[in-house]
Amino acid sequence: MFDHDAIHDRGRAMEDEFFHRVDEELRKKLRESMEREEKREQLVSATGFQDMELVDHLLDGGFEPATVAALVLIPAVFVAWADGSVTPNERQAVMSAALQRGLEDQPMAMKMVDGWLQSHPPRALWKLWKEYSMALRKAVSPEIAEKLTDEIVRQCKVVAEASGGTLGFGKVSKAEQEILDEIAEN
Repeated sequence: MFDHDAIHDRGRAMEDEFFHRVDEELRKKLRESMEREEKREQLVSATGFQDMELVDHLLDGGFEPATVAALVLIPAVFVAWADGSVTPNERQAVMSAALQRGLEDQPMAMKMVDGWLQSHPPRALWKLWKEYSMALRKAVSPEIAEKLTDEIVRQCKVVAEASGGTLGFGKVSKAEQEILDEIAEN
């Protein structure tokens, strides 16, 4: 009888432990879900976008209100990487553009841009920028959208020309020009 009670007690302890782990996992998932929903609301507030699919893509891409300002520099970063590596002059041009856009007051956004310049960002980041860009174009007047595009193209040309050429010729490589053309079409 004693052994039966010990086995029964051990079984109950294992059952309690199992349900405790299940409860902890459920609490963890609920906490993560609530945190994500809070981040979604903050990102909606910071961007003004009501498209929850875009907001979710931004969250999945690592963006939050403290880093969303870095989005505008994605084209310049991809131009800098167009030839396979980022030269010191291209890096300086991108960081200068970040400072001109006021990112010095947003250290997390600056850190994000710096990271992209250190290690080639994934192609998914380019797709995310295009999605963001299309949503932004829909949210503003055609005149403002054109001005934004022109400014991004101008900024990217500065980056493309940062590594020079020879005697003023060939300043923009073919790979850089392809990205500039894609930006202008967007």
